[in-house]
Amino acid sequence: MPASSSDSRSTARAHVALAVSFVAFGALDGTWAARLPALTHRLRLDSGQLGLVLFIVTLTATLLLPVAGWLSARSGSRAPTALGLVLACAGLTGAAFAPSLATLVPAVCVLGAGWGIADVAANAHGVALEARIGRPILSVLHGMWSFGLLAGSGIAAGAAAAAISPRLQFPVVAAAALVLVAIYVPRLLPGTAADVDSAHFAWPRGALALPAFLTFCAMFIESAAMNWSAVFLAGPVSASATVAAGAVVVYAVSMAFARLAGDRLLQRWGVGRLARYSGALTGLGIALALATRSPVPALAGFGLVGAGCAAIVPALFRVGGSVPGVSSGAGIAAIATSGYTGAVVSGPAIGFLARGIGLTGGMSLIGISAALITLLGPRLQR
Repeated sequence: MPASSSDSRSTARAHVALAVSFVAFGALDGTWAARLPALTHRLRLDSGQLGLVLFIVTLTATLLLPVAGWLSARSGSRAPTALGLVLACAGLTGAAFAPSLATLVPAVCVLGAGWGIADVAANAHGVALEARIGRPILSVLHGMWSFGLLAGSGIAAGAAAAAISPRLQFPVVAAAALVLVAIYVPRLLPGTAADVDSAHFAWPRGALALPAFLTFCAMFIESAAMNWSAVFLAGPVSASATVAAGAVVVYAVSMAFARLAGDRLLQRWGVGRLARYSGALTGLGIALALATRSPVPALAGFGLVGAGCAAIVPALFRVGGSVPGVSSGAGIAAIATSGYTGAVVSGPAIGFLARGIGLTGGMSLIGISAALITLLGPRLQR
């Protein structure tokens, strides 16, 4: 068989394997987010304590980004992708059996470490595959993560409806993800030491300041909506456990399909108009959810939030990588640093504000972030 044909087949297999890895990654994320009300109830966590747990998860993931970048650049991204997913499975399982907040913290540290390593390594592998295939594939791969999020949250909603405890559901989901890792990760390309400069920390300045700030707002919204939507429905809305978990399902469905159309919308509107419409749709969605405090409008509201924030983050990463006078790697690193900072602070910001004025007031920070994107986003067009 000609070498070129063999290379083509191995690249195609790696593309499928990477898509499955993104699905597994998203499924673990969706499982965690959708069953947060159950964990909160079992461990009797208040909003401030839950915010601290979410902070630890995201902070650990953020601190592991440079380590994941170093591993991927040194030995290729296949092994770190597997390592990240295995750690995430272990952390998810550990969280299910934690009997107290003190024992939950080590488990969520492992969970966050897995997410941080898998995030960088899988995206680095995607960059390498793009170079081989000769066309963009990262947007669709991120869409696969969203479909994984949908699968995980959907299973979680079904488990909640059947009164299945996370102590059973989490290990089963983790075991299924490990089977996918064992089957598909070995099909990834070896030695893909791609450019992972975005994995180091770099504070934005100059022309990067505006897109970096908007990325901070956008990833604040993403993290807050995913982690707090089910908690909001289970709390102020007084929805059942099944309906509460369904908030993450609706969010994931909207985000997945909107993300598939994101590239076309960016080409049609430009980044400025895309930011304006994204912020406006997100603001409308969170206003509907918070103002009505009723299950059906709240679910519809979080669906609008998912559709609104789906396309803006990938678009802002593209802006960061194409600022004149700034290298692509440095620009993306600055955008990533700002975005992950937004995700890190979302948990404690909402949690501790909710402790003082209630969860509805705490989640109004999502609306404020959406308004900032709507008002400042059009300046990107210039």
